[in-house]
Amino acid sequence: MAMGIKYHLHVICTAVLIFVYVGQDDCASINDTNVLLRNVMKEYNKNVRPVNNQNDAVHVNASLSIISIQELDEIRGIFSIMGILLVTWHDANMMWDPKDYGGVEYVMTSYIDVWVPELILVNPAEETDTLGKKWQRVYFHHTGFASWWSGDLIKSTCALDVYRFPFDSQECFLGFSAWGYSTDQVKISSPSDEIDFSYYTESPTWKRAKSKTNIHSEGMQIYFHVYLERKPGFVIVNILLPLTFLSLLNVFVFLLLPESGERISYCITVLLSIAVFMTIVSDTLPKSSEPVPVISYKLMFDMVISSVITLVTILNLRLYNKKDTKIVPNWLLSMYLFLFCKRPKYENHAKTDNAEGMKNGRKKLEAEDIRIRRKEENQMQTETMSDGNNSIKPSVFTLHLEGVPCNSIEDRIAKLISEVEENGNEHFQVSWKNISNMVDGTAFIVFTLLSICSFVVFVVITYTYE
Repeated sequence: MAMGIKYHLHVICTAVLIFVYVGQDDCASINDTNVLLRNVMKEYNKNVRPVNNQNDAVHVNASLSIISIQELDEIRGIFSIMGILLVTWHDANMMWDPKDYGGVEYVMTSYIDVWVPELILVNPAEETDTLGKKWQRVYFHHTGFASWWSGDLIKSTCALDVYRFPFDSQECFLGFSAWGYSTDQVKISSPSDEIDFSYYTESPTWKRAKSKTNIHSEGMQIYFHVYLERKPGFVIVNILLPLTFLSLLNVFVFLLLPESGERISYCITVLLSIAVFMTIVSDTLPKSSEPVPVISYKLMFDMVISSVITLVTILNLRLYNKKDTKIVPNWLLSMYLFLFCKRPKYENHAKTDNAEGMKNGRKKLEAEDIRIRRKEENQMQTETMSDGNNSIKPSVFTLHLEGVPCNSIEDRIAKLISEVEENGNEHFQVSWKNISNMVDGTAFIVFTLLSICSFVVFVVITYTYE
């Protein structure tokens, strides 16, 4: 029993001694790190490229990681991101044996104390400056591998193509170059063909489509391309749909009664509303003529339609208020009969009514003639009997035509013929109010079709344009 206890104690002590020895060997103290930095930085010159053979180029790897898209200003053409540019290279001056420094394998120092590839943004939106901040650090491995995580708010220019706004896609790029070095001194490459979006926060305005990385100028420049697609929901709800409703609402002015007196004010109100939308859209688009957005053409077309509607409304009110004493021109009369499909019907009615009117006129004349003759005969008989009874009086014949409504039979016939002609032509009588109603109906249909076609053409162009 005692021998077993001694054996277990011996094993435990041995394990503790081994752990303490290994821990002391692997644990680097602050003094070891200070000594290491002092030794490696004592003869370090940051103005000398960190390669043993100065005829060789320093191979620099660069990769971009985008955290968020801060801004894509269409008016100023500025593309702003919050990103981290990871730059790695090999530094021959920063190599050591970890055993000589208590197992220290990594150290870090400020990037202003060592050589770094001073990458400069080639398309800056503001002042040109080298990449990096004073508080940023460079990490070195004992093998000489250097890594520099340069995080910053990067602002670059971006040429925007807003022809398909708000269904447009944009391509923006960030270009970096090692200025001050030739292709024999520094060569830039990328370990990946795409941008890293592992820590990306989705933008409320733009949706990322794809990305790519290109090397230019024989390794002197590296370009990171970002392809973005606009999220059109905001523009559709706040601009396109209200504008479409206004365009359709504008044509309903032709359904208002002219007596209401609200037609002109209605047209002017809609016209001013479209002008306000034109101002809003123009403030959100770049001041460029190449290319002009399709939505600008649509707004201009809607403005022209609204102006023409206002003009047609004014002219139509003049037609509606014209006096009926003015004769309607034949071409307007023909158009009215053609549009309402009444021309053949009225012609047949006119012929039938003329025949019936003439027949009725003859009957009236014959009846009137018989009535007058009977009245004359009765008067003559009465006067003859009166003369027989009063034979002393002279024989005088007097005819009274007080019952005749006209001065003569000819006048009566002319009056009846005139009435027949008026009855026969009443089907062709079209007033100016009828012409005004015709213009209202025609304009309502035409301008409604134009408004719908404007919206359809806009959607087709913006979706099919490449």
